[in-house]
Amino acid sequence: KSLILAKHYSEKNPEDELSAYILSCALLQLGKDRYEEIMEIPGHSPIPKALFWARKALTVKTNDHVTELISMVENEAKSHCANCRKEAENSSLKRCVRCLGAWYCGKECQVQHWKNGHKFDCIKRK
Repeated sequence: KSLILAKHYSEKNPEDELSAYILSCALLQLGKDRYEEIMEIPGHSPIPKALFWARKALTVKTNDHVTELISMVENEAKSHCANCRKEAENSSLKRCVRCLGAWYCGKECQVQHWKNGHKFDCIKRK
């Protein structure tokens, strides 16, 4: 319940760097708690939104904790295709250009993942 409250209050003041960082952390933790550590369920993945808010926190003020969070989430997500879960070979995966929060081994996987629900997770960066 406290994570849901953190998300709620952070959304009230999104221009604040700390609020954006807390919201990013809360989204990731809620995703882990709800789906038993499975973070990339199409239509339910917190990764694009968490990365969006973490990047927003960086636009306000550079912070090592935020940079570390973004790096950790991106490194985990780009280690495999978001659709077929195939392991990446020498960073050969392509990134979703809209949200920068999903990686794919090819166009076919990207289209399939979009149809399966990434269109609900994907948040356009500003």
